[in-house]
This record gives sequence, structure tokens and C-alpha cells, in this order.
Amino acid sequence: MNHVTTIHRRYRAYAGFVTTPQYFDDSPQQFLQVAPKGTGILQRVLHIPVYTYQLGQRADNFGLLEEAAICLGRSHCQVIGQVGSNWVHCNGTSPEDIARLCDRISEQSGARFLMAGQCIVDGLRAIGARRITVMNGYFRDDWSRGINAYLEAAGFEILWAGDLIDQGIVPSHDEKLRIEAETLWDYPNHIMIAAALDAQRRAPTADAIVQTGAGFRMVQVVDTIEGRTGMAVVASDFALYWAMLRHLGLAAAPGYGHLLATLG
Repeated sequence: MNHVTTIHRRYRAYAGFVTTPQYFDDSPQQFLQVAPKGTGILQRVLHIPVYTYQLGQRADNFGLLEEAAICLGRSHCQVIGQVGSNWVHCNGTSPEDIARLCDRISEQSGARFLMAGQCIVDGLRAIGARRITVMNGYFRDDWSRGINAYLEAAGFEILWAGDLIDQGIVPSHDEKLRIEAETLWDYPNHIMIAAALDAQRRAPTADAIVQTGAGFRMVQVVDTIEGRTGMAVVASDFALYWAMLRHLGLAAAPGYGHLLATLG
């Protein structure tokens, strides 16, 4: 009697994440919430021994992105997502520069390499948004200036932009630091929702609300916000998940907002 052995791979798709130093980044876990069952993930945390979240430190260690991507590509990942929007502008690079960089790292690693900041741009373009209102959330002033300039360089008109202090949701930078220390940079849902509703009120004619940082885990509240504002949301976290799933040819689970729903 002949025995036929079926050979198969355990996962239907293999995704990798390059994540921020000294930060408990649960982007891979959240990705699995929106990805189809049977998707596999691998995470590589960038190692910078002394890291205090400064733009200059990101610029000085920019080459680590390629190193991490090559490691993940050699570990059979098909797509690699880099978490953290501010890496796209920390060296003064433009959207065109970053698009070329991602192509080069993709070629070097053998897997499609995607950067969160550029995925915001790509997501806005995919839904046809041109005029935006920007919630910079917990961002420091130089982070906000950099990412907002990057969005403008990509061709978007910013009708309003501001952080939690500008919005009157937290009173001071010290309060931001307190929240970040207590939550491990995982801002609570009620703050994210309040910031989004305020951004919509400040620019009601915008095509979309943009959220610029992964310390706001917007994927868990996007459906609520879009339901209450009637406005599409594009955020750093799920714009990256959308781009990764699009590359893999996979649809997202329902209930996570307009952008992910465009995948089918």
C-alpha cells in the first residue's frame, strides 16, 4: 500500500516586525487580531543600548533598520513592517526618498519592507484623501513638526494639527510623561477617542483624520471613532497592518475601520 505524505507549511503567510528600542510594542499581537487566521509573525526589537526616544538617536541608528530587515527576510518573512512613524523623517528624508529606501531594503532582505510613516501616506492616497486633520497625540514638538512636514511634502493639505496639550486634553508635557510611565506608552482608549473627536471638530471639512504615532493603539478604537465622526481615520498602527496585508494579498477581519475594509 502506498502512503502519500502531504507536505505543507504551518502558516499561510509569514510577517515580520522591526520594533522600537526599549518599548513593549504589541504591534505584532495587534496585527494578528486583524489578520486572517493562520498568519505567522516574527518580531525583532532594535537594540540601542542608551535610547531616550530622540530623533537624533533614530538618525544615528538608521542603518539598523536594514540590518533588522535582512535578519527577518532570511528568517523567511514575506513582508516586514517597521513600527514608528518618525523614522521616515528623522534624516530630513522626503516621501520619495523613503519609497526608494524601502525598495532598496526590500531587495536586500528578500521581503517587502514597509515603514509606518510612509504607510500613512499610502493609506491616505488609497482612500483618496487630500485634506486632513492631524492628531499628533503624545508627540513632542520636533516629532510633530517632522511628520506634519512629511505629510505636506507628500501632497496633503493639513487643515489643522495639534497634540494633546493643544487640544486641552492633557495640561502639560509632565502629564504626558506620567501617562507614558504608567501605561508603558499605551495611551488609554478614552484619550484616543477624545483626541480624534476634537480633531474632527476642528476641521469638519477634512477628508480624513490622521493619527501619527503608534503609542496610540488606534486599531482598537477606529470603528468607534469613524462611527461617531463619519470621517475616515488613517493611523500609524493600522496603516502599517493594511499595507502588510495588502502585500500578502489577504483581507482584514471586519470591524477595524474603513482603510482595512478596503482589502475585501
